[in-house]
Amino acid sequence: MHPAIHIIIPMAGHSRRFQAQGLKGPKALLPVGKMTMIEHVVSMFGQHDHFHFVINEEQQKETPDIVQRLKVIAARADVSVIPSHENGPTFSALQVQGIPDDAPVTIAYCDFTVRWDYRAFLGHVSQADAGAPSFRGFHPASLGDTYYAYMRVDGDRMVELREKRSFTPNRMEEHASTGIYYFASSQMFRHYAERLLAEHDYAKGEAYTSLLLNMIVADGKEVIVHDVDHFICLGTPGDYRQYLYWYDYLHRPQQRHLAPPPGFRQINLVPMAGRGSRFRDYGYRVAKPLIPVRGEPMMLRATASLPPATDWIFLPRAVDLERHPIADTVRAVYPQAKFIPVAETTSGQAATCLLAENMLDPDAAVCIASCDYEHAYDPESWQAILNDPSIDGAIWTCRMDMSMVRNPVAFAYCVTGVDQRTVTKVVEKRLISDNPSLDPMVVGTFWYRCARDFIWGAKTMIEKGITVNGEHYVGTSINQLIEAGKRFVIFDVIQWVSFGDPHEMQILGYWDNYFHKLKD
Repeated sequence: MHPAIHIIIPMAGHSRRFQAQGLKGPKALLPVGKMTMIEHVVSMFGQHDHFHFVINEEQQKETPDIVQRLKVIAARADVSVIPSHENGPTFSALQVQGIPDDAPVTIAYCDFTVRWDYRAFLGHVSQADAGAPSFRGFHPASLGDTYYAYMRVDGDRMVELREKRSFTPNRMEEHASTGIYYFASSQMFRHYAERLLAEHDYAKGEAYTSLLLNMIVADGKEVIVHDVDHFICLGTPGDYRQYLYWYDYLHRPQQRHLAPPPGFRQINLVPMAGRGSRFRDYGYRVAKPLIPVRGEPMMLRATASLPPATDWIFLPRAVDLERHPIADTVRAVYPQAKFIPVAETTSGQAATCLLAENMLDPDAAVCIASCDYEHAYDPESWQAILNDPSIDGAIWTCRMDMSMVRNPVAFAYCVTGVDQRTVTKVVEKRLISDNPSLDPMVVGTFWYRCARDFIWGAKTMIEKGITVNGEHYVGTSINQLIEAGKRFVIFDVIQWVSFGDPHEMQILGYWDNYFHKLKD
């Protein structure tokens, strides 16, 4: 059995970025799923470890019960309250008193968490002078603008560390620090920490604890690097919101639907005639609509998130319909579904959907949605739109945090009138403001009270030769209807999740695996 480790968690930072975005109070006490951020950090370690939380006097003043809240998180916990400072986490950690000189110490940042085998880590570093858990390979934390401390290694021994700067252009393949640093003794940590603070040039940034490792290696001592399974960064508001986004999606109950009004006929039209080239290039061999997403075909995850319909029409590629069990898979859920095989590449989604013109009752409502995303929506709010005869159509939208979007220009946005609801124009592939996170972003689902409006709008757009990047988009065709006096409104969904390319699927898979393993 491994001895209890003293875990020092500096949380005396000022959280200014969080405060600026309206996230008040100490960052470490923010809710992150069912636990607070600091509870996630504590859960990484052993139940017999001794925890030392470091907060500042301002935090105690603003949150009077913070000491009591921290002390109940772990069986053995102390809280050090120190004056506010700008000297970084190493300075904060040094303020902890009473740890025996020969006791092993781990410094853990309060806004990083990992999924790992803690006992295996302790076994790995048991004969070393220091240890640094690391992550490498595909981790969503590496996709943004945040840079970590990167380590050059020889086997599992650290050779050199760089803070906020990678050694190569391919930082994903380098060992990046998880913000957890093990020292064989408290005396060793204090020795190098005091040296760092005495020598550090604060003009170059904070005195990060990671920088101690270079000193240890320079003195001929051994620093072990140990890979973790998952690394989660909660250090910025964007990181925090990204965690909540995936937590909400992967813990959300099944979408609830309301039955349409009596006698209301609704056709759900699902174009899925894209070639799926990015998936094929990535190595997928099944037709894109059948690619598994969380255990079921992509197209069925998408359709399950749509309002119920009396009729279903699918437009797959003819070759996919012939070679793959698309029809059988769909009819197992929608027995009366109809299929229109698309033999040739069309001029865009609007042109593809017009292939179903002869199957569309002009007086029936039609909902057009793609097969490669799903959304959560409020059924009562949707029912209110169905019941409002002044509304001719609705464009499903979301307010997407741009930290979740690789290229905001790749989407369409709705310009709205003074009521901030009625659409005055759909703008494709172009931003409509300097803050796209606040703008209604088109998710790709369009509803028309009468199918004849879709047909007229799409045909008129095509006849006028209106394209965006050479394509005929359904969203753009709605501009023709708006100009003709039809009223379209935005319908903001609760959440929208895309799995339209391998990159998005990889991110979804990572978070799905993380939460599944976390549950175990």
